[in-house]
Amino acid sequence: MPLERYLDGGAHILHADDTLIRFAMTNGERVIGIDVPIPVLRQHFGGGDLAPLDLFARNQAVIEAAASQAYDRTPTPNDLLDMGPEDFDTRPAPGQL
Repeated sequence: MPLERYLDGGAHILHADDTLIRFAMTNGERVIGIDVPIPVLRQHFGGGDLAPLDLFARNQAVIEAAASQAYDRTPTPNDLLDMGPEDFDTRPAPGQL
């Protein structure tokens, strides 16, 4: 089941682990929390001069598409999806930083 952007929450850096950005999406029934490591975003998108949340915002559509695909193939019994480098194509998306 594809995920869609959840409009009632924004992306934020976790206080408990400042190397992760957490954002939310929905499968139409439940809200799914998604953690993506900042180093993975930098590896895939570059943007070393951007603040992590700016890097996320600039590439949000691509990140959300990758999260939706990862959700379809990864069990999430606690409604939390941990993304990693394997969830992103190895090539930067055209026009992305």
